[in-house]
Amino acid sequence: MVSNSTKPPLFLANPNTQKGHFFHADFGYILGRDPKPFAPMMKLCKEMVEGMGGSASPHYAAFKSYCFTAYTTLRKSSNLILNLFALMVDANIPDIRLEPDKAVWKVRERFHLELSEEEAMRGFETLIADSVGSIFPVVIDTIHSMMQGLRA
Repeated sequence: MVSNSTKPPLFLANPNTQKGHFFHADFGYILGRDPKPFAPMMKLCKEMVEGMGGSASPHYAAFKSYCFTAYTTLRKSSNLILNLFALMVDANIPDIRLEPDKAVWKVRERFHLELSEEEAMRGFETLIADSVGSIFPVVIDTIHSMMQGLRA
């Protein structure tokens, strides 16, 4: 997920090794605010998959496994997460302040709590596959980059 946010991403590094892990939660994107029109539900382009070694690589399989694990874990904690978002509505957080009445609803919508875990995982797998194969976000990003270039 690429963000135009001014907030730095969280980078976790193990000082005992040369390996690091990158994690970024873009709350604006999660809450449905992207500076570009027609934002996809998930931003995972083919170049990202190629960077993992391709769709048949063990790295891409591990990535998908991590995604599924994270999604099921978050769904299992959805009551806690939704209550925390409800408490943050009055906390003057910019991404929530814009549409405080919709913040909890948008997060709940992303969890698909009306589905069983198996149905939610199939839907999430479809979302990943659709994101990788989608051409429309590439076109929008290209137009956005060109417009940014004209501004400079």
